[in-house]
Amino acid sequence: MLESKRIVLRNIEMTDAPILLKWGQDSIYHKSAGYQYLEDLDAAKKSVLQYQNRSYSYGIVLKENNRLIGLVELYERGLDEYNGLLMTKDLGFLLDKDYWHQGLMTETLKLIINYAFKDLKQNQLWAGTFVSNTNSQKLLKKLGFRYVYTTDYSAVTSLFNYQEKYYLLTLQDWHDIMQINMKS
Repeated sequence: MLESKRIVLRNIEMTDAPILLKWGQDSIYHKSAGYQYLEDLDAAKKSVLQYQNRSYSYGIVLKENNRLIGLVELYERGLDEYNGLLMTKDLGFLLDKDYWHQGLMTETLKLIINYAFKDLKQNQLWAGTFVSNTNSQKLLKKLGFRYVYTTDYSAVTSLFNYQEKYYLLTLQDWHDIMQINMKS
């Protein structure tokens, strides 16, 4: 279990299904984070099982009241050991809108980034955001991620109609950011 001053990262539990359903029925999470639409509680329970089957999917829980307020995940970028993809992860995150602009996602991402670099021995972390999600882009930049490229998925397939900006954080960038933060 990973924890900081105000939050704990824990595995997703079946009792979280109603909260996942709430997010899955709110278009703000579809538009800002690409969170899937969930039709009913059964769909939310299936979603819980998907999260439980992923090695690095965590619920963000407030310590003060043990309430699930978000999700954070590290995804495999690929299994190509020759090109070093085993040493990189993609980062995904979602925070309940009632908790935006309180520094909770900054706290969460610092925890998961430290975990990825120190415990999982990753060299790079990547994060993609919808072009319109400027709040997440600002957060990533604040944590040392740098913009690398934009992908227009509508040019790849007619199934998708969105663009994503991709940001990169290297182990060295993270060390530099942490040094600066320790001095200030």
